[in-house]
Amino acid sequence: MFNKKNLILFFIWFITILITLLWTFENSDKVQKLKDQIKNEKTDQKIEKVINTAYYSLNLKKFKIPVYSKYGGIEKIGEKIYYISGDLDFYLFQKNKKDQYSFTNLPIKKINNNKDKFVNKNKVIIGEKAWKFFGVKDVLIEEFKTFENKVLIISSLYYEEIKDCYNMSVYLTEIVNEDIFKISKWKKIFSSEMCLKIDLTKKTKFAAASSGGRIIKFNEDNVLLSIGDFYADGVNGPMLSQDLNNDYGKIIKININNKQHEVFSFGHRNPQGLYIDKDKNIFSSEHGPRGGDEINLIKKDKNYGWPYATYGTNYNSYNAYSKDLQKSNNKSKRVWPVDETNNTHDNYTKPIFSWGDTFGASNLIVYENEYFDKWKKNLIVSSLAAKKLARFVYDYENNSILYLENIIIDKRIRDIISLDNGNIVLLTDIGDDVADHAEIIMISKSEN
Repeated sequence: MFNKKNLILFFIWFITILITLLWTFENSDKVQKLKDQIKNEKTDQKIEKVINTAYYSLNLKKFKIPVYSKYGGIEKIGEKIYYISGDLDFYLFQKNKKDQYSFTNLPIKKINNNKDKFVNKNKVIIGEKAWKFFGVKDVLIEEFKTFENKVLIISSLYYEEIKDCYNMSVYLTEIVNEDIFKISKWKKIFSSEMCLKIDLTKKTKFAAASSGGRIIKFNEDNVLLSIGDFYADGVNGPMLSQDLNNDYGKIIKININNKQHEVFSFGHRNPQGLYIDKDKNIFSSEHGPRGGDEINLIKKDKNYGWPYATYGTNYNSYNAYSKDLQKSNNKSKRVWPVDETNNTHDNYTKPIFSWGDTFGASNLIVYENEYFDKWKKNLIVSSLAAKKLARFVYDYENNSILYLENIIIDKRIRDIISLDNGNIVLLTDIGDDVADHAEIIMISKSEN
């Protein structure tokens, strides 16, 4: 039996445990921050690699992201880097007091895109794609004169549970306090017209790998948003890109104040990258079919041809996504089934460049800093399949490419930004193994 002293000690121990559990439950965000901090101390030591390019030796520092999540994006405020995962996890990535980079979880309120409901409804039909492809596509932090504070904007798929369909939506909030990253209430400012079913395309159901979703500031009132065709290209489903009655296969201009929107350009397949340089040139990088990835100079109301015009072809000398439709007897001849230009792109706005090999274009930037001075005003396009950066010297006067350098990164690259100090930052893709998280890669000049 317990004596009085032991009973008192047991009572104190029990109350301590109870208080600890209650505090942990009530302060789960603080616990998560502590866990992230401990994890970063152990695992966030930089992995460095030096690679040589035509003009510079580059130092690549790689940092594993704390969560396993596909898509999402990176953005900056000064030298601070912000990462949002495809599952709405939000992190600040910066140097800590020990002069080491670390991730800090920011427990901001999440948008309600109904991802859990979509996954639960459709995972039996489409498997892992329900989780992998549904979620956040991009993030933008910018200043607009019509807002007192900086604005945080994200694009994401949104599931309409009652109608059992999904669309591309854009959400906006103000950053009312940058120091603690306090935000205002989220507002939905756009949803794509025409809600899509998972069987829009038959052979590749829920083709959200072709969703686009890139956001950039256009002017003080508007942003531009790229939306892919979700493989609805006249071969695998209805043709959406050439139909101006929907928002798919388009670049959309959205007024962030009154929520009105309009088609800015059309005839796109899967615009993965958007960038506006200081001279107001709008560049886009776009996934095409085999050998048909593109860089486009975007002009208002122009038709970029898809799916009627492309320099690309089928993947297997027949239907690009299916192994049992529209087989060609002559397998030495590669065609795109609905191309009407004989791969010339005539009568449509032509790209300024198109890859003839497998590239897998993702986001792009125009490098506008003095740090890599020989790269100034160069286009830098990141890639998924080719796992590299493509640096282009672009002749603005004649609208032509003069020089191309391939810089091997050996990682599938999802996003790219440049910091105020001139460093370039990449976001990589996840691997198939749950332990193979995405990475942030910092690129600077090598001192060696």
